[in-house]
Amino acid sequence: MFAGLDDIDWESLTHAYGSAEDVPGWVRGLVDADPAVREESLDAMYGAVHHQGDVYDSTVAVVPYLLEALAVPGLPGRDGIVELLTSIVQVGDWPEEPALDDEAVVMRRHAVRAHALAVAAAPVLLRLADDADPEVRAVAPQLLVAVAPAVPDPAGLLLGLLGSETDLKVRTGLFEALGSLPLDDATIGRLLELAGSAPASTALAALIAVARNDPYRAPLDGVPELIERAYAEEGPAAGPAGFETDTLIGSLRVMREQSDEGRRAPHCTRMIEDLTDPLGPRVAERIAIVTPLLASVHDDLAGDALFAANKLIEGWRGDYREVVTRIAALLARPPQVAGWAASMLKSWGPVAAPAVETVAGRLALIDAQPWRDGLPEWTVRYSADLPGLHPYLEILAGFGDERALPLLLTGLTLPQRPKDIGYALARYPGHAGRLTAAIVPYLPVVAAGERPPTEWYAFQTALRAFRADAAPAVPYLLASPLRDWSATTLGRIGPAARAALPALRAAAGGDDPRLAVAAAGALWRIDRWPGALARLTAHLDGPAAREAFEEIAAMGADAAPAAALVATYLDAPPDRHWWTPARAALALWRLTGDLDRVAPVLTAAWHGNARTRPAIAAAAAGRPAAALEPLFRAELTADRRHNVSENTWSSAQVTEDEQLLASCRHLVTPA
Repeated sequence: MFAGLDDIDWESLTHAYGSAEDVPGWVRGLVDADPAVREESLDAMYGAVHHQGDVYDSTVAVVPYLLEALAVPGLPGRDGIVELLTSIVQVGDWPEEPALDDEAVVMRRHAVRAHALAVAAAPVLLRLADDADPEVRAVAPQLLVAVAPAVPDPAGLLLGLLGSETDLKVRTGLFEALGSLPLDDATIGRLLELAGSAPASTALAALIAVARNDPYRAPLDGVPELIERAYAEEGPAAGPAGFETDTLIGSLRVMREQSDEGRRAPHCTRMIEDLTDPLGPRVAERIAIVTPLLASVHDDLAGDALFAANKLIEGWRGDYREVVTRIAALLARPPQVAGWAASMLKSWGPVAAPAVETVAGRLALIDAQPWRDGLPEWTVRYSADLPGLHPYLEILAGFGDERALPLLLTGLTLPQRPKDIGYALARYPGHAGRLTAAIVPYLPVVAAGERPPTEWYAFQTALRAFRADAAPAVPYLLASPLRDWSATTLGRIGPAARAALPALRAAAGGDDPRLAVAAAGALWRIDRWPGALARLTAHLDGPAAREAFEEIAAMGADAAPAAALVATYLDAPPDRHWWTPARAALALWRLTGDLDRVAPVLTAAWHGNARTRPAIAAAAAGRPAAALEPLFRAELTADRRHNVSENTWSSAQVTEDEQLLASCRHLVTPA
């Protein structure tokens, strides 16, 4: 098998980590009799030959051998090969060439070549839909969709297969593939018929396919009851594969196996979010689906509803008070479900408010537990690194809840202080003097060239929040060589940090642009240093430009002599993220008070990069901003969170969006 595989000059081809000389061994390993070898080889293919979706010349070179393996009935590992090949040949996932850089253009062309090879092999691939192995049949439909130009009427083909297929996993695969195709009214009508008459899991899968095509065509009456019936179905038993590998794929497989353990219907796993995600802006309906399911006595159902609710809250705005209340009740469930709920609640910021009392009760329970290994139960250790704070404590601290403060103070004295404890203490500015005294004995001294530990940044975040009350920390900050971070902290302390003036003056004239800007800003805040503006304007280009604009803005009208220079950055071609013109406009607004001059730039930035919106809204606080009010009003009517991205995620994205909404509510004139 794989004739000619060794005749290719693999050393001249490349993958993500250089020469592709190791690829032949991985290709043979994909069909090895040992499942561990197959898993290791598949992991290597995804990790190097198809790294993060990239397509290299070596990726194209392996496609004929993947196709050859798929043509041999009964060969082990073909289901994994089908999924790998599907990912490689999905040309539709690539943007058009003008939107790509040179390297990506080359990869896209490789993907087109790989797709052409698969299309040419369509007759072989079509046979996979009737393969004797249900694992192959379950993943084959997505591959057929990927080569759809060579498959006449793919929707009709998949519907026809549904008529004779009895395996639940395969039927799910057929519905998933249908959901990824553009469907005509007749096909959607057929799916809706199935949704109304088929067994519960089949009906739910049909409904998901419709929702993926058109979220408004999916009827949602009685959906929670339908989901409950689907999750109560008997399905194929899930069990561990019986082996482990030191691979990412293997780790994910083991996690799935553990998650499926004890499930009543493993074939329904995560189907709640499969339905609610494509419903998109139908937020109220999505809330109505997950809310009753969160109260289910069955952990598999409540847990899946929890994940669906998390995606909803992270991506969409809505009234989540009842949802959060029900999620808080899950903290009393078994550790896995309770842990998921706590982890999610701590990243929802103000949205988690209805859970606070429940969380406080749970925290009191674990605080009463005996310590283990010298650490209380309200700390957690996720790795060999320093322990962290329990999510319950993080949630309460996020609200500045007084019930968390004694535990945080105790945390400072532990032999192993929980990392990030300083960030939690920053939420208690009303106790600034007491907390500063508690922090300074533990503020690390960091030598020149040494990388500061996490708590060095965390403690300084608290000191910044404490402002002048943090003055006792100044000698401790000066015990380490000055850095931009500590210079900024000294500036936030203000005139009470006069002892730092000599060090700051030296730093402001140094070669490190970030330190120079931070020091100049601090000198202005502490002592109104006359030379600050000149130092800041010297860094409006380069790595410290953001900080320079922000410090100039903080000077307000006192920086008016720089207005003409700052204004030149409004007219420069905007970078693709709009940050430079936006920061320049915000600074100029503070310098001159002339909103009419900067409103067009701020409006363009608001629409050009949604992540500029919190800064723009914050700058408008307490100032006449009629020209920007239409932006704030429109923001309040949007149902999508402003900072949602397909490629990034932040644990602060809900908090930041809720803060933006709160700012906009204060900025609009009541109707």
